[in-house]
Amino acid sequence: MNLNTFPHQKIAGFDGIRALAVVFVVLQHLGVWAQADQPGFVRDKLSLLLSGGTGVQAFFILSGFLITILLIKERQTTGTVSIVNFMIRRSLRIFPLYLLFCIVATLSFLFSNKNIPWQSLSYAYFYAYNFVSVQNYVALLGHTWSLAVEEHFYLVWPFVFAMSFAHGRLRLIIGSIVFIVSSIALHFFLVHLLISEQYFVARWSFIAGSSIALGCIGALLVADGADWKFKSRIFSTRTSLALGVVLFANSLYISTGSWFIENVVTAHIRSIGLLLIILWIYFNQRSLLVRTLEIRPLSYLGKISYGIYMWQGFLLSTGPKRLPNELWPPPPHVGLFMLIIIAPLSYRYFEQPFLKLKDHFIRPTAIKLSTTSIDI
Repeated sequence: MNLNTFPHQKIAGFDGIRALAVVFVVLQHLGVWAQADQPGFVRDKLSLLLSGGTGVQAFFILSGFLITILLIKERQTTGTVSIVNFMIRRSLRIFPLYLLFCIVATLSFLFSNKNIPWQSLSYAYFYAYNFVSVQNYVALLGHTWSLAVEEHFYLVWPFVFAMSFAHGRLRLIIGSIVFIVSSIALHFFLVHLLISEQYFVARWSFIAGSSIALGCIGALLVADGADWKFKSRIFSTRTSLALGVVLFANSLYISTGSWFIENVVTAHIRSIGLLLIILWIYFNQRSLLVRTLEIRPLSYLGKISYGIYMWQGFLLSTGPKRLPNELWPPPPHVGLFMLIIIAPLSYRYFEQPFLKLKDHFIRPTAIKLSTTSIDI
């Protein structure tokens, strides 16, 4: 499959991955895995594999992969990359719903019986919630950290791409690998200094952005090029898919007693596994797996996944526990029911009008791919 066969359509299977990813997040916030009676395989191993964190990893990798493909195709077909148009498209996709969520969240605090967390709200409004301290953290706003990571990454990546792509992909690939390795080292250093006790350092942009960078590497490796057929033969094999699954499921069999290895290193290995699975899907568009991911319910959930992600944070918070006399969020089962109603309405009547405007900022000769990812 050559990307040129997709001038005006999506890459099949990706909406299904988004659907599964957002389901992981919702299940996490409903407290499904916490219902396990005692620590063991389900709570410690399987829950880590199918956690909301894994869902966010999938969104990050998909976002980096798709957006880098778009940048490559625009550079190849027009000779340049319009960073202004890129930023406008990103803004139309992310800002309207995000701002609406922040306003609704602010109103909910104004009408609540609690003190208004103005400092915490300011972090959310300015896309900085990944840097909020543990002391100022508010669960209702907690999920906005991932939006902050992605926006910070894309304030930098288009400029780096535009300046370096003309000199060859290898420079960008090596630079991205250095970024990922450095992020792991920094994470270890911050944990060692006990800074992680005061901040959610795993969510800091330089650290969490490594998953987006991995997706960018995937796109740089496979998007067209003289050796495209050779890369296709490598990443489209059953061996590649099997390796991806084994790496993705590494938390099931890695047991070292080291917190850093079992929670940080394994997360990066899982990301590599996810990328291999995504690349296999990219090269096997007619496979049974892709057809399964494209079934209508999964495909639809993937299309509205951004809205699901934003509203589940408001309706479910980031866990099933509620404080005594807490007016909001509602009980988990009520929040889930409201989410089922609100997310489709949000997509149809609020998000789509802004999404349609994006086409005005795609240069006529540049490829148009569906990138309706959760964009987190």
